[in-house]
Amino acid sequence: MKKLWLLWLLGLLGCVGLVEEPVVGNGNAPEGDTAVVLDVIDGDTIDVELAGQEYRLRYIGVDTPERDEPYYAEATEANRQLVADQSVILVKDVSETDPYGRLLRYVYLSDGTFVNAELLRQGMARLVTFPPDVAQQAYFGQLQADARTANMGLWARNELTGPCDCGKNRYNCADFTSQTEAQACFDFCLDQTGEDVHRLDGGGDGLVCESLPAGGG
Repeated sequence: MKKLWLLWLLGLLGCVGLVEEPVVGNGNAPEGDTAVVLDVIDGDTIDVELAGQEYRLRYIGVDTPERDEPYYAEATEANRQLVADQSVILVKDVSETDPYGRLLRYVYLSDGTFVNAELLRQGMARLVTFPPDVAQQAYFGQLQADARTANMGLWARNELTGPCDCGKNRYNCADFTSQTEAQACFDFCLDQTGEDVHRLDGGGDGLVCESLPAGGG
């Protein structure tokens, strides 16, 4: 009886493990197209060789600082440490490319490391949502929330982030977990820039993302 109980417990744990998307390597990479990383452009963009052709590729769901923005070098180096010269597995969501012709993909290492997610976990990237490519949005949102709570990476530098980034239009309401969180971002950026840089206030009444649940965010 004890042996049967132990086998049942091990089986249950195995099923639980299948539910969670891997962040760091667990030896299980998903099915996808295999490519080789030729160059690391910045924190969220790489050049790859795929089926004998070279492509520029943009990670789905994450956004890292641009060349003229703080934390650019750190995010780029974090990406380089993960993928430089690596064989990677590319998984598509819905879109093939972005408006600039770059491939849009989730990127995994052969050991199962989920690169997009790992950058969020390290606090080297922010969540960015562009429908219809939203399959990992909830998971990525939780990773970002955990990184912010732990003051990981760029989230440790409040002078850069405040409650959110006001450098350019980065967010929509789906990127926030509560109305309170969205409102804090709107109010902060309005004070910093004098405008609704993220276009969150569709009603023009100063209250944003009212469809979201209330909460501490």
